[in-house]
Amino acid sequence: MAVLGVMQAAMEQAVALLNDIGTDCTYTPKSTGVGIPVKAVVRELGTLELVGDYRQGDLRVELDASLLPDSPKRYDTLTIGTRTYAVRDYAGAERRAGNIVYTYKFIVRGE
Repeated sequence: MAVLGVMQAAMEQAVALLNDIGTDCTYTPKSTGVGIPVKAVVRELGTLELVGDYRQGDLRVELDASLLPDSPKRYDTLTIGTRTYAVRDYAGAERRAGNIVYTYKFIVRGE
């Protein structure tokens, strides 16, 4: 059990860092239509990641899971500055320790 506690403390520090260095965004679940202010670490997909349906300009996003009422769903939106993006897909497993989900990772595409 001590290992899980150490992992949870490390994940809490990682989420705090994400919230410190992340970009100000607004996440809007399609189900509610109500925007939620969040901080997200955002980067454009690299050349080697452009496979299948992904294309240049798609972004990889990671944000604090505790700020959202549910996991990201396709067609929820993320607004960064004046640009709005739609959630396309998950970008790997969420970061978790035990039963606690700390961050969600997903791909968005500009509308």
